[in-house]
Amino acid sequence: MSELKKDSVERTLCIPLWSRAIAVKKLPQILPDHDAVRILQEMGEEKPPTVFYHMECAALAGAIRQYDFACEVEAYLQEHPEATVVELGAGLSCLRRQMKNDGNPWINVDFPDVIACREKYIPTGKNEKNVVSDITDHRWFDEVPFEEEKGVIFLAAGVLHYLTQEAVRALLAAMAERFPGGVFVFDFVSDRGAKAGNAQISMTENDTRITFAMENAEKELPGYSDRIAGVEQKSYLEGYPIEGVRYNWVTRLYIRSKRDQYFVVRTAFRRADP
Repeated sequence: MSELKKDSVERTLCIPLWSRAIAVKKLPQILPDHDAVRILQEMGEEKPPTVFYHMECAALAGAIRQYDFACEVEAYLQEHPEATVVELGAGLSCLRRQMKNDGNPWINVDFPDVIACREKYIPTGKNEKNVVSDITDHRWFDEVPFEEEKGVIFLAAGVLHYLTQEAVRALLAAMAERFPGGVFVFDFVSDRGAKAGNAQISMTENDTRITFAMENAEKELPGYSDRIAGVEQKSYLEGYPIEGVRYNWVTRLYIRSKRDQYFVVRTAFRRADP
C-alpha cells in the first residue's frame, strides 16, 4: 500500500505517471513509458487517483503528449543534431529515456522538491542536467548551454496551464530574446478546456487550478514579442498521427469531444539581426 500523503510532491507527480503507465498495456504503440510503471511500483502506488485512469481514453490523454513532443524533438534534431533539449517543469518526465537519447545535452528545470524526487527515481544521463528553479525566474537561462548555430528546443508539458497570462507572456518574450533560432513547444487548452480540466483536477483532491488558456496561438503569440515567428498549432490528440493504433469507440468519442479544447503549439524565435 502507498505511504505517500495525498498532498505530497510524489503523490502529485504520480498522477500523470498513471496515464503513461496504463498506456504501456492499453496503447503500446504510443512511445511506451516503462519507467512510469517502475516508478509507481517503487512509490508503492497500487491504484490511480480515479477509475477514469483505467480507461483507454485516459491512457491516451497522458501518453499522447510524450509522443507529440517526441515528434517535435526528432524533427528539430534532424536539422540541428547537436541541439540542446530543455524540459521546463520536467516533473517525472522520462522523455529522454523513452527516446533513448544519450547524445544531446538535456536540461530539466523544476522546483527543488520536484528535482529531489526526480533524482530519486530517474537516473541522470551522461549529458543530462537537473536545474533547480521556478521557470518564471529567468535566471535558469544561464544553466542552458546555447550556441545559436547548434540550436535549442524547449518543451513545456502541462506546465504553462498553471501560470498567469502575464507570466507566460514575459517568459516567451525573454526566451525569444535570449535564445534566437530556438524553438518552444508546449501544450495549452482553450477556455472550455480549462473549465473541463479544473473540474477533473478537483476530483483528485488537488488545489491546483488551470489559469492560462488561449483560443488561437497562431494569432495570439506573435503579439507577445516581435521575435516570435513561425507559430504552428496542432490538435493535441490528432495532430501527430500514430501508425498502427486503433481506438475503441469511447476513445473516439473522447477525441471528438476535445477537438476544440487541447492543443500543441510550436513557435520559433527569430534569429538575431546580422
